[in-house]
Amino acid sequence: MSQAMEYPVALRRLCEEIVRLLQPQAEILFSQKRDREGKPTAVKLCVVIPDGDSEGAERRLYLEVESELPFDALVYTRKEWEELLASPGSFASRIRETGSV
Repeated sequence: MSQAMEYPVALRRLCEEIVRLLQPQAEILFSQKRDREGKPTAVKLCVVIPDGDSEGAERRLYLEVESELPFDALVYTRKEWEELLASPGSFASRIRETGSV
């Protein structure tokens, strides 16, 4: 991450790019890495899109979104997300419980 780019600004810009590209129903921040000074160095996001091809949407994110803040993203359709949430012990349930929308 560029030292000149403030983390909240970089995260906001990343989220805005994801909205522009995918029009998601939700973006959930579920993990962040920080350096020794406490500055974020990378984030992990869960993106829920209304419908369509979640794998193709995830590929588009990596190909088309440029971000000062390195990121990983998991993309699910609303139906896929709801099916995963039906299992209380699932990774999706953990993301919902601990993540920030």
